[in-house]
Amino acid sequence: MYIGTTPPGRKERFIIVEKGDSAQSLIIFSQEERITNLIISGQESGLEILLDESFAPLFKTIQILHLKDINIDKNWLYQFVNLKRLEIKGCQYKGKAPLDWLKFTVLEELFTPYSKLFENLFVHPTLRTVFIENFDKEGFVFPLNTVIESLSIEKSKECKWGSLVNLSALKALYLVKIPTLIDVNWLSTLTHLEDIELSACKKTNNAITSIAEVSTLKTVYLSAMGDIESLKPFEKLQNLKELTIEEGGRLIDKKSSTILNKLNNLEYSIEMKNYVDSSEE
Repeated sequence: MYIGTTPPGRKERFIIVEKGDSAQSLIIFSQEERITNLIISGQESGLEILLDESFAPLFKTIQILHLKDINIDKNWLYQFVNLKRLEIKGCQYKGKAPLDWLKFTVLEELFTPYSKLFENLFVHPTLRTVFIENFDKEGFVFPLNTVIESLSIEKSKECKWGSLVNLSALKALYLVKIPTLIDVNWLSTLTHLEDIELSACKKTNNAITSIAEVSTLKTVYLSAMGDIESLKPFEKLQNLKELTIEEGGRLIDKKSSTILNKLNNLEYSIEMKNYVDSSEE
């Protein structure tokens, strides 16, 4: 075992489990270092630790769990009853029985690839942050939810995207690589939205004009969204503090960029085929 983290610079410290670590030594180490965060990877830890009942007392204390390159079974995942944050990278969910997220009664943040085994993901009473990849629940209608504040979906089959307005507490929305995202006129209904990202959603119509109707926005990030007719609609966004446009097509009306200098304290970076500009001198 040793102490580490995930991305460089992250403030949370983790105990990284290695093959051969005993339950007792991990429990003592966790108490001495006052660390309730754990990293378990298929390469360094193996699956055995998750099937060994002697580790159950430790697992009950873990608040942040990072799983990497391992097959996930709900039976051992349910041991982590006090999780507040769960991060899953390069893993697959195994079995046929549903995985009920309501079993994690204090879970607040979830980062995971999607699985058809999931139940009650969008009706969880404490889950504020949901980042999912490969959302393949075609035709999905997002249910009424007043808890989720941050939602990221990367790669997805076609959903009823307009039903995202049912997530009425949303402050941050990130939609990435979704070719079925066509109409985003519903964005203005999200009255608490402060942060939005649209990336590689090239079939989206009227993205700029729709985003401009969300007066609460503070941050806008657009990447690989094709040609942009004009930036003029953004003059409505008087609360906007940061604007980034990357890997863009062409800016048809380049003169419309002058509105960016009229927005107070706006930091911006524009990189398009025919136009590059930045607020940095």
